[in-house]
Amino acid sequence: MIQKFAALFRDQKQYHLFLLMTLSSLFNVALVAYRLHYIDYDFGHMNSAKTVYWSRGIPTFLFLIWNLFLAWVPYWIALSLNRLNRHTQSKLLLGGLVFTWLLFFPNAPYILTDLLHLRWRTPIPHWYDLMLIVSFAWTGLMLGYLSLFEIQLFLKQKLSPRASWLLSISALLLASYGVYLGRYLRWNSWDIISNPLGLFHDLFETLSNPMAYASTLGIVLVFFIFMLLGYLTLATLIGTKTN
Repeated sequence: MIQKFAALFRDQKQYHLFLLMTLSSLFNVALVAYRLHYIDYDFGHMNSAKTVYWSRGIPTFLFLIWNLFLAWVPYWIALSLNRLNRHTQSKLLLGGLVFTWLLFFPNAPYILTDLLHLRWRTPIPHWYDLMLIVSFAWTGLMLGYLSLFEIQLFLKQKLSPRASWLLSISALLLASYGVYLGRYLRWNSWDIISNPLGLFHDLFETLSNPMAYASTLGIVLVFFIFMLLGYLTLATLIGTKTN
């Protein structure tokens, strides 16, 4: 059974990284579960968004599990893309998957911004909430990087190594802008379908009037440099053969 599952992956390294991300995610969920137990959260009262997010004025941090799920989506897509690439030559299908990946890719590093929720909240120890959010942020960031590794390997098969690097770096820049759209303008990946006009309006406003949104440039630039340095570091350590 385990051997058949492992055979779904390209090699042992990809399989082991998947297992590590699964283990990290389970650890994240366990941290939230213990926190809910600590505050005596009553799941029977989970009948509204308010009760899901709060318990007696204390945030439940259940939204972190949802954000982590969204961070897994681009990783699943990237893994499926490289596997599917071995069985089909449909440019429309493969291109559609890459575009879908790009839409969901910002959800992975987005969890870093959940650190803004960190507060002193009795009776929860401050260090516990800090480690809980950092753990989720780390897992989300790694899922994003690993999905980008897979996408870059796919691009290298279609394009030159230089082009694959250029497109990967561009994806990091777009993801940084996507994090800004999600955190500060409150847009979601699926809004491109549910509310495309409103989304494109905000895109046009922020891009056509950069001086009116000076903070946008700063947020995106700092986040992009941080993401790029992290990606370059991990690409060097893991040895993805993308050069």
